[in-house]
Amino acid sequence: MNKIWILVIAIILFIVIIILYRWTIHRKQAIDDVLNTSDENKIKEINDALDIYGFVYDISNDIICSQMYPWQRNMGYCRLYDELAPSLNMIIDSEPIYFDYDGRRWLIEFWKGQYGMTTGGEIGIYVTDREDVNIPGVFLGPFFESVTDKERLSMRFNLKKEGKSLFKRKKYHWWLTGFDVGVFSKPRNLSMDIRLIFNDYRMKEAFLIGLMKAGYRQEDYKVVNNMVYITFDTPKSNQPIYKYKLVLPFIQLANKFYCKLYNFLTKDFNCTLDKIYFLCSYYPILFNILAGDKAIKGLESTYELIQSYLSKNEADNNEHS
Repeated sequence: MNKIWILVIAIILFIVIIILYRWTIHRKQAIDDVLNTSDENKIKEINDALDIYGFVYDISNDIICSQMYPWQRNMGYCRLYDELAPSLNMIIDSEPIYFDYDGRRWLIEFWKGQYGMTTGGEIGIYVTDREDVNIPGVFLGPFFESVTDKERLSMRFNLKKEGKSLFKRKKYHWWLTGFDVGVFSKPRNLSMDIRLIFNDYRMKEAFLIGLMKAGYRQEDYKVVNNMVYITFDTPKSNQPIYKYKLVLPFIQLANKFYCKLYNFLTKDFNCTLDKIYFLCSYYPILFNILAGDKAIKGLESTYELIQSYLSKNEADNNEHS
């Protein structure tokens, strides 16, 4: 009986050795393929793969950021999105600044935190002229549309972790973002030095009123002409109410695991471009996690729910008008 077990163990060990040997050879070939591919081709293939998710690789900062015309631009924004963020593996701080300007309600919101396998920051601009949405048991509040090209602003932010800069973004945009792949962070350890340039004096003043209503004092920001400088560290506004607070640490634990797995699998490369290309080519499941496949499905279902309610209300109003 002992001889049989020894034989079985020997066979299993032999199979494991063969598998590990073939995996090592395959990995070495994959690494060589990545290193022998031009940066131009890597960027093209990565951006082709990221396109469906609404993102693009930014070679100047070696990060991932949002496109100008992604699918998210059609999704608008409401507070419910932030409330659902943890279910999409996003553990983030948010700072919504609401203000009235040009006969409409506006929102400029800041975000920072852990987005699955990445540490990131965002600034989004939204507007609405509709009444609040009231979906009993689901959501009550304004639903905003993304601003038009003419309504975009010149924005800039420097995302820092424990005082050290991770990356900077600067662009004329409606949704300025940046995501540092494989970096794990707690939102409280992050800060954003932000600069916004408003299109006119009245808009700037309206925003400052909203800023003060959110809890900022005059010493918390700086104004130069139509430019406003703010540091977003500890949120001053009330954070979204999460239904399942007890699971938040476990979501962060999963995010930390994804970051460690990413860094382990890509340890043979020095730059994010090579790391993401390697992931895209040889670990597509992990690449989908990086790109936010789960977030797409979650946001789309939430958006469809809100739009079905808005469409029903509009039909009812037309019927009674």
